[in-house]
Amino acid sequence: MKVAFGIGVAVLACGAAFAQGAPRSVWDGVYSAEQAARGKTAYDGSCAKCHGESLAGAEMAPALSGASFLDNWNGIPVADLVERIRTTMPADNPGSLSRRAATDIAAYILSANQVPAGSADLPGDAQIQGMFRIDARKPGQ
Repeated sequence: MKVAFGIGVAVLACGAAFAQGAPRSVWDGVYSAEQAARGKTAYDGSCAKCHGESLAGAEMAPALSGASFLDNWNGIPVADLVERIRTTMPADNPGSLSRRAATDIAAYILSANQVPAGSADLPGDAQIQGMFRIDARKPGQ
């Protein structure tokens, strides 16, 4: 019951942000720690073989953490990151990840980049994900 209530509150909050048309920064806590943990499990199984266990990248696979990653994705909606993961990864089986797995992996990538978790999961809806902007640095800093 608590989980359902929490999800409902998160969806309403996200819906309100969407209705207002005001993009939010990932620094506002747009994923939960539990979601990032699920994402790490999915990442370890599908992504680490190319991007490395530490998300540092290897050979042809780019780093998914650090200043270079954040600068490359700066100003881009989280929905774009999730869609890139979902449709093009893993390289040896593109399109095999579900939207939920791709969303969880995106949450893990955010956590690995020191973006703080919030109290609710990042919703799986692409329109709502589009309201959350990846910022290389916390706004105001």
